[in-house]
Amino acid sequence: MGANQLDNCRICGTLYLKDHTDYCLDCYKDIEQEFKTVNEFLKIECNRFANIQETSQSTTVSVKRITDFIRDGRIYADDFPNLGYPCKHCGTEIKKQILCDDCYIEFAAEIDATLKNDEFLRATGRKRERPKINAQYWQARK
Repeated sequence: MGANQLDNCRICGTLYLKDHTDYCLDCYKDIEQEFKTVNEFLKIECNRFANIQETSQSTTVSVKRITDFIRDGRIYADDFPNLGYPCKHCGTEIKKQILCDDCYIEFAAEIDATLKNDEFLRATGRKRERPKINAQYWQARK
């Protein structure tokens, strides 16, 4: 038998026994009810083409919560043509992950370039030079 830990609920802050979720029992029940509401709404044929804002307005479930359901795989957005959420970087509508493919490729290239630069600096024994900024707001007034 594993040792359970005490933790604070991510939503309400109540202390609870952490087992399989990051939420207390009351918040977990609320989340499950919200999921059921959204799922029932999307099952109706005429609602299959609703976007995330329309779904949120019709079900009174927040856009963030619906986005979490999609990201967690509880709602399969590919089954609903207009259901998606914005990329965290550029705002393009996506249906999985956090970044769109273009932003992901851009960030991956930047990270790769930084790692190669760091490796080069390590191999040559140099240190990364930081730009010297004359921060006048730290200087004492006369």
